[in-house]
Amino acid sequence: MLYDRGYFDLTKEEKKEYLAAKKKGFGSSMDIVDFIKTPKAFFFHESIFPNYILDTDELDVNETTTDIMNQFKSIIHDKSSNERDILRFIKIQKAYFIIGSILQNYRFGHHSAFLFPEFELPPNYKVDYLVIGKSSYGHEFVFVELERPNTDITTKDGNLGTTFRKGIKQVEDWSYWLESNFSHLKLMFEKNQGKHSSLPMEFLSLDTTRMHFAVVAGLREDFNDHSYRIARKMKKESSILILHYDNLIDSAISVLEHGNYV
Repeated sequence: MLYDRGYFDLTKEEKKEYLAAKKKGFGSSMDIVDFIKTPKAFFFHESIFPNYILDTDELDVNETTTDIMNQFKSIIHDKSSNERDILRFIKIQKAYFIIGSILQNYRFGHHSAFLFPEFELPPNYKVDYLVIGKSSYGHEFVFVELERPNTDITTKDGNLGTTFRKGIKQVEDWSYWLESNFSHLKLMFEKNQGKHSSLPMEFLSLDTTRMHFAVVAGLREDFNDHSYRIARKMKKESSILILHYDNLIDSAISVLEHGNYV
């Protein structure tokens, strides 16, 4: 699960209050006052994946998040850092809003959003992060690969370097896997499914228009006009989003300021 406390099960006291709230109509016709007063644990408990929700209550510009962002900036601009350092930092600090901010590049996630670190595509692949966002049209999926913030990012003429090409090859392998094995994902989702929600159809049947991929590597200084043109072309033609880590900083600050992912 993402945080220290999960919501798959409620505490004894919460369960008592939850059952009382259900009798009063929680989850059906609630007015705004009752909605605001209802503990978020109840909403999370009834969600599809109670322990993997991207919690918008965590989105705020305060001393803690400001310190996290300053540390993150230091890591990505440290020439000795690699992707493992970044993954470790996000996990230890529980700074999942940084990855969740990738949803700013899409038009889904405003109804609800989930994040699965180290999501397995068995037996050979493990996705750094799977971000799931919901809109009025249902859920969509973003498979995220983090690469180094330095070394062989782009060439002098702005073409993508070895680091990006490695990441792109990885997400292309994931895409091929999904085409043949999407039904196996049902088992992965069912393991983490809440007690009160069934899996929507988009979790059970492959719809490639709902599948997106993101590769993050390098810094803003590595990109020029040609690099950005390649990035736009890849997103349009292959559903592969090319980002540098300064993009993540910008989007993470934005979600903290606005209190939402989209």
